[in-house]
Amino acid sequence: MWPAIETWHGRLVGETFARTKRLLYPESTHRKLFIMSSLPRTCDFARPLHSSRRDLLDVAFLVGSTFFAATPAYAQQFPFGAQHQAYRAGTLTPSNYTRTQLNQHVADYYGVWKGRWLAADPGGNGWRVKSDASGRTVSEGQGYGMVIVAAMAGHDPQAKTIFDGLWQFRLAHPSSIDNRLMDWEVPNTDGNDSAFDGDADIAYGLLMAHAQWGSAGTVDYLSAAKNVIAGIRASTIGPQSKLPMLGDWVSPNGSTYSQWTTRSSDFMPGHFRAYGAATGDAPFWNSVVTATQNVVTDIQSNESAATGLLPDFIKLVGASRDPQPAPNLLEGANDGNYWYNAGRDPWRLGVDAILNNDPVTIAQVQKLSDWARTSTGGDPNKVRGGYKLDGTQLNSWQDIFFIAPLSVAAMTGEGAVDQQWLNSLYNRVYQSHNTGDYYGDAVTLQSLLAVTGNFWDPTAVIAAPKPLGDFDNDGDVDGTDLGRWRNSFGVNNQADADEDGDSDGDDFLIWQRGFQPSPSATSAVPEPTLATLFLSGLTVVAGSRAHCRAFSPWLRQGVGCHTGKRRPA
Repeated sequence: MWPAIETWHGRLVGETFARTKRLLYPESTHRKLFIMSSLPRTCDFARPLHSSRRDLLDVAFLVGSTFFAATPAYAQQFPFGAQHQAYRAGTLTPSNYTRTQLNQHVADYYGVWKGRWLAADPGGNGWRVKSDASGRTVSEGQGYGMVIVAAMAGHDPQAKTIFDGLWQFRLAHPSSIDNRLMDWEVPNTDGNDSAFDGDADIAYGLLMAHAQWGSAGTVDYLSAAKNVIAGIRASTIGPQSKLPMLGDWVSPNGSTYSQWTTRSSDFMPGHFRAYGAATGDAPFWNSVVTATQNVVTDIQSNESAATGLLPDFIKLVGASRDPQPAPNLLEGANDGNYWYNAGRDPWRLGVDAILNNDPVTIAQVQKLSDWARTSTGGDPNKVRGGYKLDGTQLNSWQDIFFIAPLSVAAMTGEGAVDQQWLNSLYNRVYQSHNTGDYYGDAVTLQSLLAVTGNFWDPTAVIAAPKPLGDFDNDGDVDGTDLGRWRNSFGVNNQADADEDGDSDGDDFLIWQRGFQPSPSATSAVPEPTLATLFLSGLTVVAGSRAHCRAFSPWLRQGVGCHTGKRRPA
């Protein structure tokens, strides 16, 4: 099959190019057609009956514009759409849709989020996430944006450009206290100091960017992440409590706000573990994980034994530092309830449970999820907007913000009842948007990334690199990867093994070297088609004769490289 490209095929392709030329260049219709009479045996893509440099340029333009215009400018290591990190054994995922459908749901949701909340900064400082109709930006939203965009690389060809712009905006708006951290609100209305959660996500997003694109380009993502993490540790982690403080404006030993006043939604054990792996200081960050877990366990045992719900804010009181809900601590009367901060807890803790398989986190998340399922009879439409810690509803209305994070918690369940609960939550969530502000959409989108298998720990995926040529990220280099390469050739960079920004013949060679057929994969190896061979031939056109010599001898003939002698003209 490989050498079976005959002159008739060359004429057919030549006619196609000629017709396209006539559409683009009417004045050139008098020129004679190219006949690709020697494609199988020479590196010459075509031999003109009437040779002209203009003709050659025309064809080069047509080939390039047809096959390479859509190629993203940057390669990514962990493109959206494939599960790059295995979740803990037994993790539930929605069973009512295929993986392709799940990925499309996330892509569609991202498209709405991007169009509604992502914007170029009018001041010229990159990109920012708008918080509401006023156009203000908060560090929390900027962090969400950096995590989301890094995860969507491979789907969005603008991802790296946007990510770098988000980072540029953050650099333009540092905290006035610790400039390694971000001003919590732009424009400023209440001081330009930091808020813990925004910086925590910004650091995690930078680690994802380092895993995704590497740090050898214009932005050293890894160094930037370490710098932010150092700021978080120095200015926003309690030196004795090891708990997240509300921001760099808090004095560790202050009276009203201190290292003993904290926000439950700042408990991000998955983030903290990643910080430890990235900085080489796992003992410190593990101590933060343990401190936050101890507070959650204490609250769930003594304040919400029947529900597992956590309050927005917590204050550790007395000589024994007993954790208690803290109403009216910072934002209002609901500070001691399960409200618009704590509503993120099932997602934050759930991600750690599915990625890191920590039994403490798993138990905490399952407790909350079990209550939510039983209290609603498994009907997500009965989830209400906020609760007291005993489960009493604060309101009769719904908000998708309170529903979406529960879908991540539901992934830790077991059996058919929990599977149905997860399926119902997912059905309720994946097409639901908040129109008033960015918050609900951003939390829902990140919940969807986790539920569909598209969220990952950047330090874990780097520690376990995939085999070269494993384009579908299943751990094997096999025939299905060849199919992925064939479908990506000249169209996108989903089979870019050599990280040069496109899927081309060099990537095929890398696949060939790594090919290890398994019994199940052998029968799935697609037989090379005429289109595959022709596309391979186009790769040769774009390269040099040295590029041709890089192919193995048997492949040279198949893709159109000469084997030592040029056919006579």
